[in-house]
Amino acid sequence: MTDKPSMIQDLLDPDSLPDKTGRVSLIQTHISMVFVGDEFVYKVKKPVDFGFLDFTTLEKRKHYCEQEVKLNQRLAQDTYIGVM
Repeated sequence: MTDKPSMIQDLLDPDSLPDKTGRVSLIQTHISMVFVGDEFVYKVKKPVDFGFLDFTTLEKRKHYCEQEVKLNQRLAQDTYIGVM
């Protein structure tokens, strides 16, 4: 399993992102961590279970990320690029 604090530190490092951004800031919600770069935003779902949503496994988080992109691309095609 990925060490989450290490993953967070890696994603906060501008050199670790594919778009070679100059800076990265972190915004946290109750279900996600959002890493904001100069041009791109990377969203990581937290492994949480609130009853009405269950992101407790990597497979579930990937599935819901894919569904989010699929639904939101209809109205914001250039904003939602894909799932990594």
